[in-house]
Amino acid sequence: MPIKKESGNRAFSYVCRYLVRLIFSWSCRVRRLRKTQAYPSGPFIVVANHISHFDPPMLGSWFPRYIDWMAMEELYSNRWSAWLMRSLCAFPVKRLGGDFGSVRAALGRLKIGRVVGIFPEGGIRAGPGSILEDAPVWTGFAGLSILSDQPVVPCVIVGTDRLYRPRNWLPFRRVPIWMGFGEPIKPQTDLPREEAQTILVDEVRRSLLALRGELVRYYGLDPSDLPQTPQHRKRENFVPKNRKRGSAG
Repeated sequence: MPIKKESGNRAFSYVCRYLVRLIFSWSCRVRRLRKTQAYPSGPFIVVANHISHFDPPMLGSWFPRYIDWMAMEELYSNRWSAWLMRSLCAFPVKRLGGDFGSVRAALGRLKIGRVVGIFPEGGIRAGPGSILEDAPVWTGFAGLSILSDQPVVPCVIVGTDRLYRPRNWLPFRRVPIWMGFGEPIKPQTDLPREEAQTILVDEVRRSLLALRGELVRYYGLDPSDLPQTPQHRKRENFVPKNRKRGSAG
């Protein structure tokens, strides 16, 4: 089947997932807040905010299921990075929208029971441009959920933007990373498509904002912990603090 042929090397993907988690565990302290302990065994869509280039490997390494990410098509312009993306089960998407090929690929992955990951902000965002500050997002994930009749799991990640400063990779720094994994949200496929899409986008948006709020309250995050631009993080003199421990990664 074409879908299986193009959906990556699973053994290679899982080895990379283990190695990535090992590397990040050396320099980061990951805390996860899970709203449910049991995610569906079948297909679903992960929707997350995007604050750094480190988000896909970190979320992919700590999320309970392996994620096939939608990746920007620029990563496929070089044959070596294209090979790596395909081997890791990622597939390309045009950031400007209107990419029916990526929709077909995502539907194909869902059809064979995979988890598909999407960053609906269309790129790295911080401050007013972030979905965590209630900025508008690409709504294609809702259409994909309705077409496939599969749920959406909202995820929030905070802290990976501090990894833009090389010194924060030193093991004694232990940069804190916080992840919030929400409950699955099912599409209302019995409603007219446009109405169902509007409702789903709003539910996911509210869930992401709620997860952000819970991370702030539970772990005692302050404004400096919330998403900043890479330029700001590279200049920041970060000093690790004692935090409420919660559940470790």
